[in-house]
Amino acid sequence: MTPNRRMNQTNKPESPADDAETSPTEAPAPGEKPARSVGSRMGIAALILAASIFLSRILGFLREAVIAYTHGASYATDAYYAAFTLPDLMSYLLAGGTLSVTFIPLFSSYISRGEEEAGWRMFSTIASTMGVVVVAFVIALEIFTPYLIPLVNPGFVNDPRQLELAIQMTRIVVPAQMAFYLGGLLQATLFVREVFWPAALAPLVYNVCIILGGLLLEPWLGIQGFAVGVVVGALLGPLLLPVWAARKEIKFKFRFDPFDKDFRTFVLLALPLMVGVSLVTVDEWLLKYFGSLAPDGAISWLNNSRKMMLVLFAVIGQAAGQAALPFLTRLYHQGKETEMGAMLASSLQRVGFLSMLGSAGLIVIAEPIIWLVFKRGAFTAADAAQTASLMVIFAAGLAAWAIQTLATRGFYARQDTITPMVIGTVVVLVSLPIYWWLYGAYGVLGLAASTTIGITLNALATLGVYRVRVGALPLKPIAAGILRGALFGVACGAAAWGARHLLAPYLDFRLPVENIALLIAMGAAFFAVGALMVALLNPPELDAILGRLRRRFARGKTAP
Repeated sequence: MTPNRRMNQTNKPESPADDAETSPTEAPAPGEKPARSVGSRMGIAALILAASIFLSRILGFLREAVIAYTHGASYATDAYYAAFTLPDLMSYLLAGGTLSVTFIPLFSSYISRGEEEAGWRMFSTIASTMGVVVVAFVIALEIFTPYLIPLVNPGFVNDPRQLELAIQMTRIVVPAQMAFYLGGLLQATLFVREVFWPAALAPLVYNVCIILGGLLLEPWLGIQGFAVGVVVGALLGPLLLPVWAARKEIKFKFRFDPFDKDFRTFVLLALPLMVGVSLVTVDEWLLKYFGSLAPDGAISWLNNSRKMMLVLFAVIGQAAGQAALPFLTRLYHQGKETEMGAMLASSLQRVGFLSMLGSAGLIVIAEPIIWLVFKRGAFTAADAAQTASLMVIFAAGLAAWAIQTLATRGFYARQDTITPMVIGTVVVLVSLPIYWWLYGAYGVLGLAASTTIGITLNALATLGVYRVRVGALPLKPIAAGILRGALFGVACGAAAWGARHLLAPYLDFRLPVENIALLIAMGAAFFAVGALMVALLNPPELDAILGRLRRRFARGKTAP
């Protein structure tokens, strides 16, 4: 074992992104470059998606900032965010909200056997049959939205303006689900082929269109301009980009056949996700449901603070989950259970470490970052204070969000959607009284606490059940990664917090320029302490990154 490479208890590399020399690969032909290991390709995919998600979230900040500037936290913004409840519910009912995890294992099984024609035949059947179903749902929602909005947002009944605005915007955004569904199905085929750039660019195009829609159409449509941007963005990004990327490979023929064998298999795989519930999805509905009963602006406070936390979740957990599924599926089909478990464990170890570190960072910068992003125009100081308080509570659950998302991929790779459904449904049933009680006792702060408690229960249950059911999942490296992340987070967070208080007499976070300077100083303190701890403790979660840097530095020194 080299000094720069630590191994976990299963003698596998700690990181899924280790270089080819640390994982077995097929020997290259004479004159060819060595093939990258599965772990290395998975790590590269995760980095591509993480970079895309980060940029998308930056644009998302700009989008939310524009909405806050023009409309504040008001009945109109609450109606806008609530307008996505029914479309999201439709998406969940049709594919459990996770189309790729149901389709990728099926399509991958055909590709791995060299039966590409059969794979595209299955794609055509599912796309055609489910496409007809999606259209039927869109038409039904357009008709019945006025009757459904009062059910999912009961507080809107007391404000006719808010109720009517929510109905109008729901009807605008519902058709976007057709683009999301068909584009997601096609994107799944690209994931199997390890083509990730359309998934990386799609959210960027989507967010840009929403921003432009809101800015350009504001004089005529008000906040509804953002809703129009949603539809245009869904068409140009999530749908047309995958179509363009797959234009040479796609073999589609309209095949409406609900009795086809492959379609029945797809439905049986997706059915548990359709009929079951998961707190990852239900949480947002519950926040909007209870938030509609709270004072105007509550849904906006919850939405903005939760999304700030979800930025890091998306970069750390969502990207890792998206990148991991195709590779875990391939290992499962190859019968490499031990290697699959070791890869999943090392990915969870790294995700746990980074999430705990990120959680600490979010907590200490909550107030200045909320002021910087949102406090302007119609968004008041009181709105900013409430949003920052909620962000602190949401940030405490970051690691649970990331671990939960990645751990479920272990089940999905095995074409097991029933177990995550059962776990999710049980956790939701246990969590419902928690939401009700904490909201009644502490208002919107209690709702944020309910989210963190519930998702933590979900993550622990998912890991525990996977370990019991499958066995091939080392838990000690995961726990070690989380604990090391907590240690680093406390030290780095304390340094950033100290820097803020030291500079408080000189830098006022309520002034934009001084706010930026304060955040830079806090970030410098945070990363300086982090770098010192890395040098002293050499955490294995960063071995892959540090190893590459050392090798590149060494090559640079020896280059002529």
